[in-house]
Amino acid sequence: MSSFFFVLGVGLAFTLLALVLWRIWAVFVRRTPDQEAHERDLAALNDAQANRISDSQLTRPLDPDSAWRTMVQRGKRKQRGSSRK
Repeated sequence: MSSFFFVLGVGLAFTLLALVLWRIWAVFVRRTPDQEAHERDLAALNDAQANRISDSQLTRPLDPDSAWRTMVQRGKRKQRGSSRK
């Protein structure tokens, strides 16, 4: 009978420990909408920097015409690079 209460107590202790850890984790990972927006902005900035976009382009969004010109220029650059080989 005492082993039954021991197993029941250990099970209850593990359950309480799991609940406490769950609550702590929920508080730790909770983000406000402002924090989520900030993280999205940082991720976009990191992606842009990884693609080697200049700082002036990062501070102002590209209009469709300049984006098209950039794409055409990069395509021409690749064609010139492949014709040298």
